[in-house]
Amino acid sequence: MRDRLLHSLLFAGALGLLSPGVAGEVLDLPVTLDYEIVGQALAQQLFLGPDGSAEVFSDGLDCNSLLLSDPRVAGGAEGQLRITTRAIARGGTPLGGRCLLPFEWQGTIETLEEAQVSEDGTTIAFRVIDSNILSGDQSRSMPGILWNWIKGYVHPRLGAVTVGFAPALTELKTLIRDALPGELPERQGVAESLALKAATATSDGLTIVFTLDTPPRPADWTPAPQAVLTRAELAAWDAAWQSWDAFATWLIIGLAMPAAPELRATLADILIEARHDLRDALAADHRKGDPVRALFLDTWSRLAPLLRDSDLNLPGAEAIHLATFISAANALQTLDHAAPHLGLRLDSNTLRNLARTLSPAVTDEELKYDTVIDPRLRSLLGLDPDFEEETTPALPFIWVVPRVEAATVDPALVKTLTGWVPAPDELDHYLSTMEQLIDESIRGERERGKVPPAFFAVYENLVRATAWQETCWRQFVERNGQVQPILSTAGSVGLMQINKHVWRGIYDLDALQGNVGYNARAGNEILAHYLVDYAIKRKEHEINGDVHNLARATYAVYNGGPRHLARYRSTGTSNNLKGIDSAFWKKYQVIGKEGREAVKQCYGG
Repeated sequence: MRDRLLHSLLFAGALGLLSPGVAGEVLDLPVTLDYEIVGQALAQQLFLGPDGSAEVFSDGLDCNSLLLSDPRVAGGAEGQLRITTRAIARGGTPLGGRCLLPFEWQGTIETLEEAQVSEDGTTIAFRVIDSNILSGDQSRSMPGILWNWIKGYVHPRLGAVTVGFAPALTELKTLIRDALPGELPERQGVAESLALKAATATSDGLTIVFTLDTPPRPADWTPAPQAVLTRAELAAWDAAWQSWDAFATWLIIGLAMPAAPELRATLADILIEARHDLRDALAADHRKGDPVRALFLDTWSRLAPLLRDSDLNLPGAEAIHLATFISAANALQTLDHAAPHLGLRLDSNTLRNLARTLSPAVTDEELKYDTVIDPRLRSLLGLDPDFEEETTPALPFIWVVPRVEAATVDPALVKTLTGWVPAPDELDHYLSTMEQLIDESIRGERERGKVPPAFFAVYENLVRATAWQETCWRQFVERNGQVQPILSTAGSVGLMQINKHVWRGIYDLDALQGNVGYNARAGNEILAHYLVDYAIKRKEHEINGDVHNLARATYAVYNGGPRHLARYRSTGTSNNLKGIDSAFWKKYQVIGKEGREAVKQCYGG
């Protein structure tokens, strides 16, 4: 059965926190469920007949019966749950195998119910507090003795429907326990204190509240200073960020693939932004503290409002799993905010447990960090599915033959430029050769047709200026007597400085380093994506009527991620980023006039 999942869930607006108690703080973790989850419970526990019907009474003689169908669940007045069902009541007097004085009534039964937490704190039950019979035109109709007969069967059956949270509570307790340091004395107690506290019907949905007890913060507690990590801690750091990246990628792909195009694009933004955050964390001169904790909390703060406000349709799990996942992520966020003294941690085990609250069958293989190209990632970003390294054998003067393959680069040029670090007397020849390669990658992008012709001149200079800004048109440098691909401290590689953390699974990381043509094509594709799907789509060229602002906006995204689109015109941009954008803008203005001659500035020319 393919269930509607994220459509079934809406987040509570803000996490309810902080009711101080003797033993510490009581944290409330609310989650608001769409009423569809109650509808699912009705379908699974009561409406089991043909076409989703429920025969609540039959005398077995085909004379007296009561059939319910088409249940609808909504919020009623004063915190009540309102359930309406179509009803067909047939009655008469059975006598001698016949049904005397038969009658039939059809209409709608309305029940008003109150949600309650069971005594063991694991189940939501519903108590019928009022009911009515509505005729076919929804006006109130009370057929006397018939109504008493009907409600005698309907009330007990509808009141017996429950929504169970025992498995969810078990998973949440395990997650919270494992997310707390093993040496914390209160670790088990905090996890076991998790309980289902309340359930209330609202206009938005059924709001359930979990509660969690935490020990009080010591009066003299202050955050521990963040020391530079040891070698062993750095190894653990690497394992932690890889686990985080794999988890975030798995989660967002799973959410995005069945979603509508606009929502897919927004989720793609969140993934790329999360990877840019990871890139920045990896580039830090001194790695301190817990990297994954901050990355998770920052990404969740962007993802949570999106899931709250969007209508998503995901197959493959029950709605209760997503409710558990939301509660789990909220619990981790709340714990970090309200009880920092507990020392929340997010390692591979915690992330695996979190993933399994959403998808219990997810395997370790699915959560594995991998650099192999994933077609789903390319599809998520709207990129062509086929993007392979050119392996055609190089032939002499092949660049003079018209090329028919779109978005490929002449292998002869790649072979010539591979390992070439130009001496001063080779500079003109080197830059001329590299210009041919860059121009060929641009021509390939023209053949793909993604960039509208009206903006292609901007795109051409954008590519050339970006390659100048990033590496001075170089793929290789010489260090300690050895020629090697350019690699930044942030993990950006080659001519176009394609970041291997941001773009893993989208490009071949080995080809980015060793094949300058592949690197150029990847940079072209990324710039075309950002130009068309970000700068043009969001009309950066119309803000002050300057079409060249498209290049400035596109480079800002290329450099910093989707959130940086407007930084070139923002007064709040840091001086460091302003300097980067200013340097690019100067190069962009010059490259169209002077071409490769301008790039000589990098080499003292």
